[in-house]
Amino acid sequence: MPTFEIYVVDAFTAARFGGNAAAVIVIPHDKDMDETTMQNVASEVNLPMSAFVKAQSGDQALYKLLWFNPTAKAAFCGHATLAAGHVLLNILKLPVTSIKFDSPAGMLNASKGSADEIVLQFPSSPPTVVTELPSAYRTVLHAFTGLSVADIKTAVFYYAPRANDLVILLDGVDDTKFAALDFAPSADASREILALNMRVVVLVARSQRGDTDSIARVFHINNAGFDEDQVTGSAHTIIAHLFSSLFGMQRIRAHQCSRRGGRMLIEMPDSDTVVISGHAVTVIQGNIST
Repeated sequence: MPTFEIYVVDAFTAARFGGNAAAVIVIPHDKDMDETTMQNVASEVNLPMSAFVKAQSGDQALYKLLWFNPTAKAAFCGHATLAAGHVLLNILKLPVTSIKFDSPAGMLNASKGSADEIVLQFPSSPPTVVTELPSAYRTVLHAFTGLSVADIKTAVFYYAPRANDLVILLDGVDDTKFAALDFAPSADASREILALNMRVVVLVARSQRGDTDSIARVFHINNAGFDEDQVTGSAHTIIAHLFSSLFGMQRIRAHQCSRRGGRMLIEMPDSDTVVISGHAVTVIQGNIST
């Protein structure tokens, strides 16, 4: 019965039980695991995401990376990529300073920072402003914030086609109120929101704190309901574009205000690349038999 190393990592946090949790399963280059088994493992551990990494032909700087949530294979996941980089570079201490991940989202780079943070290079996800608002967008605003358009200074809607995400940039909501926003869509509102067929809804605002530039909340849209994601690297590839183009910020200190919370540093060296840096903490390590 094949046995593989497994790690549970809290990503985008320096404290245990914060950030977003992911399992990382390490597959040696001389072993295999089929995707059906990967899905079974992801379902068994039942974390938001599981990352499966396999060294390519013994090359310790090149890994195959696949992501699975408990029910399906995923096209992209930022926090599980950071968790995978943390395991390989900080826990297993591979004799390299950077790794390339061959993933469904393309070739992704992960490197080790000076304070043991993991530095990720992701493709950017530029959004476009929505000028003609369907009624469902106003339903989204009220359902996920409890606010009407009249309650805030402005709410500007953006759509990111690469990710299929709806982003709402809020102005006039302070950090404390933003973190306390609650969502309880009615049955009619839920049907209207589901009909949009979006991946996630991202709420974002400029922070009023001196140590933070952006604050965000991210909600998955699926038939099972609207679950809040704890920390979302992929959403911040969109936020990077917004804050760069609107506010001239190339370096953004980001805080995702979920129950567990998470922080990251975002940089845009060019229009095609977003660099996201964050810490991670290993909370469980062991073996899993398949």
